[in-house]
Amino acid sequence: MLVWIAPLVLVVAVTAAITTKLLVRRRAPMGGWFTDAPRSAGTLSVIGTMFAVVLAFVILFALQSYQRARDGASVEAVAVAELHSVADVFQAPSSDRLQGGLVCYARAVIEDEWPTMRDGRSSELAQSWIDTLGREFATTDPRGARQEAAYAQWFDEQAQRRDGRRARIAEASPFVSLPLWIVLGIGASLTIAYMCSQADRRERALIQSIPIGFVTTLMTAGLLVVVLLDHPYADWSGSIAPTEMRRTLTLIDHGGAPPCDERGIARST
Repeated sequence: MLVWIAPLVLVVAVTAAITTKLLVRRRAPMGGWFTDAPRSAGTLSVIGTMFAVVLAFVILFALQSYQRARDGASVEAVAVAELHSVADVFQAPSSDRLQGGLVCYARAVIEDEWPTMRDGRSSELAQSWIDTLGREFATTDPRGARQEAAYAQWFDEQAQRRDGRRARIAEASPFVSLPLWIVLGIGASLTIAYMCSQADRRERALIQSIPIGFVTTLMTAGLLVVVLLDHPYADWSGSIAPTEMRRTLTLIDHGGAPPCDERGIARST
């Protein structure tokens, strides 16, 4: 979606800024409104620098949030694969039920929880399979040193899966708050408005358009990057997809008969 929306927003913003400055230029006196050009340029430099610093920090923190979401999804997927291997150590039918539950959990994460995270929420379906796995594991009766070691390892891998899921769900909610967006909007608006007020009829329209066009392009592109990073699971190019969990599902789903359909919904008994 962002593949065509982002360029459109960029073109509209740059066109609007250039058009506004050229309209202001028509009414500007010869030499412009500012009699002290160095002071005017210094003021613009301060405004632009303050906005650039704020935008840079927001992009940095949003990028960290985006990376935490990606890392959490990867950790969770690896833990599910390890849990599937650990479950194989136990005796049937416990091993079959645990492995089937893990397949259903992976399907629920891919098909249900990922779309749900776009709204900043978690999936009740995925949580139901977590509860089912917990009840099933509580009934296991480890026998021998190998199964006892696997029993202890299950808790370690389960903690990894839980932490990974929590990390990606925590980043589903927007990181940039409304007050911060207001500050960014004010900073961008003031910068463009001040550049428009520097219109001078003595310069050609092209020369007047180039600086404000370049600045508007950079500011708009930076804000679009923030939007992308702040919505890591949105359905657009560059968003985080359940790629790692799909790979895990390919490894653990051997074509058996798990207790769920392809979307992770439990089959009726």
